[in-house]
Amino acid sequence: MTGDRGGEIIPAGIAPSKITSTQNTFARVHRGTAFILAIDTLIIVIFLSSLVMDNLTGFGSPQLMQVIAILPAIAGGLIWTGYRRQKQWSYWPAAVIISLAALFFAILTFYDILLFIQGNMGSLLMAVLLGWATFGSVRRVRFHFHPGYKAAFFGEGEDNSMDLELEEGEMFAACSSCLAVLAIRPNMLNVDDRCPHCNNNLVSEKNAAKYREEE
Repeated sequence: MTGDRGGEIIPAGIAPSKITSTQNTFARVHRGTAFILAIDTLIIVIFLSSLVMDNLTGFGSPQLMQVIAILPAIAGGLIWTGYRRQKQWSYWPAAVIISLAALFFAILTFYDILLFIQGNMGSLLMAVLLGWATFGSVRRVRFHFHPGYKAAFFGEGEDNSMDLELEEGEMFAACSSCLAVLAIRPNMLNVDDRCPHCNNNLVSEKNAAKYREEE
């Protein structure tokens, strides 16, 4: 497998008779990203609203403070709705929200690690959970910089990845996790091969076992 080349025709490890279109792969990744965006938006909105109510109380009427606290919720709701409907203007604002959530999770993870070092054993679980949330959000942000994902979101035509010349025995494939375009040698794939972009497995244990049974 050559990790720095490729196209986006079929997910690696899937038989030609079970080809999944690039658009269907994008739809699955987009749904997952929209779900993560909804959760991250809710967390950011709660944090900002609490910050406003805790620090600006006394600088205006209670009604004004409530209006200011609601503004992040309105903005977040509009961005999430636009992103879910693939509105072009929402693409990068959504990426910014997920990035802020990743930063927020990373700070909390570091804080819980410090508490664990100081002897608070219960903080270890929170550090693991928040670390996983940080990893997931960072991974979703990276999708926005992938030309295949961006082109599919904006409804643009196929990119010029297919202009690359394949070597003998290679075929075009797409990582089923992040849509990264790859050039692979199907007869050399195994369960240990990972996508060079998202580091997820290109072939699942289930597909590998099924292939071995058919041999």
